[in-house]
Amino acid sequence: MQRVLVVDDSKTAQLRLKKMLSRYDLIVDAAFSAEEALGYLTYRTPAVIFMDHHMEGMDGFEALKIIKANANTAMIPVIMYTAQKGDVYVGQARALGALDILSKEVIKPSSLERALSSLKIVPRKKSETPQQQDSTEIDPQPPEHDTPKPPEVAAPAAPQEPEDASLEQVRSQVARLFEMHVSDVRQQITDNSRFIVRRLSAEMEKTSEKEATVGDVPLSVVNAEMNAEQRRSAFVSSSLLFLIFLGLALLAYELFSTKNELKQINDDYDELVNLNTNNQQLISSLTESLGSIKSPGLTPQNNWGLMSTISWALEADMQFAFNALPLDEQQMLKVSNLVYRLASAGFSGNLALNIHFGNFCLETDSAGNWQLADPASPAQDCTLLSDLDQDFSVGDYLSLPYMNFEQNAAPLKEGTIEVDVLTSGLEEPRYEYPTMTRYLSAAEWNAAASRNNRVAVEFGE
Repeated sequence: MQRVLVVDDSKTAQLRLKKMLSRYDLIVDAAFSAEEALGYLTYRTPAVIFMDHHMEGMDGFEALKIIKANANTAMIPVIMYTAQKGDVYVGQARALGALDILSKEVIKPSSLERALSSLKIVPRKKSETPQQQDSTEIDPQPPEHDTPKPPEVAAPAAPQEPEDASLEQVRSQVARLFEMHVSDVRQQITDNSRFIVRRLSAEMEKTSEKEATVGDVPLSVVNAEMNAEQRRSAFVSSSLLFLIFLGLALLAYELFSTKNELKQINDDYDELVNLNTNNQQLISSLTESLGSIKSPGLTPQNNWGLMSTISWALEADMQFAFNALPLDEQQMLKVSNLVYRLASAGFSGNLALNIHFGNFCLETDSAGNWQLADPASPAQDCTLLSDLDQDFSVGDYLSLPYMNFEQNAAPLKEGTIEVDVLTSGLEEPRYEYPTMTRYLSAAEWNAAASRNNRVAVEFGE
C-alpha cells in the first residue's frame, strides 16, 4: 500500500487532510515540521508529499528546494497545501518543482481527487473495505499490546521472507522511535517556552500597573522634578557661558581699540616732537637773524609781538592741493596777514616763501593726463612724481594774486619788508613718507605727500 506524507505544524489541518485522504488506499504519515519531514525521507519514500508553507523553523519553499536538490527524493511529487494565494506564489511554487497547489481555505474532494489522479491514485471503491488503518503519524511507537499472535509468529510462511526485510523493519522502527522522541522534546520545549513567556508577560503587566515610589513620592513626580531642575541648570549654564563669551569678546574689542589708539597717539606724539624740534630750530634761526636786524622802532613790547607773529606764521596752514596754485588767493591772504603783522611789530627785513612739493602717487586718466592714483590701489603699482621729468621753476608759480600783493602791499612798497619766492621742489620734505611695501595703499602714501605739499615761511636779513 502506498504512503502519503503530510507536513504541517497545525494538528487541525493534518486531521482535515487525513479525513479527505481516507477515501484512498493510502497510509498517511504526518510531520509537524520541515525538519521532521526531511528526516522521514532518509528512510522512507512516500508516493506524494503534502507540504504547508508557513511553519516554525524551515518554511515550505526551503524544504521543497532541499527535496528537489536531492537525487534520492527529487522524483517525489510535492503538492503545496497552504493558505497562500496569488499568481505570484503559484508561479514561485511551480518554479521550485511543486506539482500542484491546494488551498486550505477552499479545498474540495474534487480538487484533491484531480491532483491525485495525475499520480494514478484513485479513490477506493465503495464495495472495498480498508484492510488496515491508513492514517498514522510519523514514527509512532509500536504499542506493547499489539504483540503478534502466536499463530502468525509460528506461521510456516515466515521463513519465506528475506532476512534483510526484518532488518529493514527493525531499522524503521528505531528511526520512528528516535524521531518521535525528538518531536516530543521539541514540543515540550515549545510549550514550556510559551508558558514562561506568558507568565513573564503577566508579571510585567502587574509590575507596570504599580508605579514605583521614592518614600511617599511617586517616581514619575521625582523624575519630572529632576528633569525640570536639569532644564533650569542647563539654561543657567548656557546663559553664564554666553555672558562669559560676550565679556571676552568685548574685552578683546577694547584691547584692539586701545592698541590702535595707542599707536595713533604714539604717531601723533612723534609728529609733535618733530614739529616742535623744527619750530625750535626755526625760532633759533629767526632769533639769530632778528638779533642782527636793527630796526629803529623795535622795543621789548614790539619784540614780544614779533615773536607772537612768528609763532602764528609757523602754525598757519600753508598747504595746497595737488595741481593747485601754491600762491592762490587764499594763500596770499595768509601771507598778506603775516606781512602786515610783522610790519606792525616793527620787523624790517627779508621774508621768503619757499614752495615745497609732495611726491604724489599718480596714474594717467583716459586723456593721458596725470592724476592721483586710486586710493585702494597698491602704492607699488603707481608712478611717483619724482619719476617724472618735472621742472619746478619759480616763474611758473608767480600767480596773479601774488603779483597784485607785491605791487600793492604798503610794507613792500615802503621797502620795510621784502618778499621773495623760492622753490625746493621735492627736496627737504618736512614729514616722512611711509615705508613702501606691497600692503601700502596709494591713499596712505598720498596722505603724507599732501602734508609735504606746502609753502614754508623763512626769515632772513
